[in-house]
Amino acid sequence: MMSILNEQEEGTLPRLFTTPTDRTAILAGKFLAVLITVFIQGCVLLIAGRLAFRANWGQPLSMLLALLGQVIGATGLGVFLISLVKTSKQAGPILGGGLSAIGMLSGLFTVAVPNIPSFFNTISLFTPQGWVLRGWKLAINGSSPSELLLPLAVTLGMGLVMFFIGAALFRRRFA
Repeated sequence: MMSILNEQEEGTLPRLFTTPTDRTAILAGKFLAVLITVFIQGCVLLIAGRLAFRANWGQPLSMLLALLGQVIGATGLGVFLISLVKTSKQAGPILGGGLSAIGMLSGLFTVAVPNIPSFFNTISLFTPQGWVLRGWKLAINGSSPSELLLPLAVTLGMGLVMFFIGAALFRRRFA
């Protein structure tokens, strides 16, 4: 997603937006490229974990569904967060701070903490990372692919909503 800011600073993105191509289509192309790249990276990491550490990720299809939910949610969140910053210099602090805050709310930092207050579980339902975490827990614990449909649907929905909000913010910025 940083390529969007780099292209903006270099002037190629505003030039792309002057073409008859819809801005959402341009951003969707970038979204798809990141989605594919991150999915391949995730597959490589899962395979490496299996081969190097004999990690058991559960059923292969469940694992792929958990990974797909993670990739879609993360990519949509990336488009949204990148749409909030104006320069690549702003991106590091804003993305780092935003992702850390959302990670804390989603339960990523408290996975192994016993007796965590229940309101943290409720708050995590409003974050893509919270649903991704639920999906991975299900997959790793041997759940069937059908049991991962709810976390997948929620992360898909959140990812798409954040993508379209980010696209609207980009459209407004380059109007």
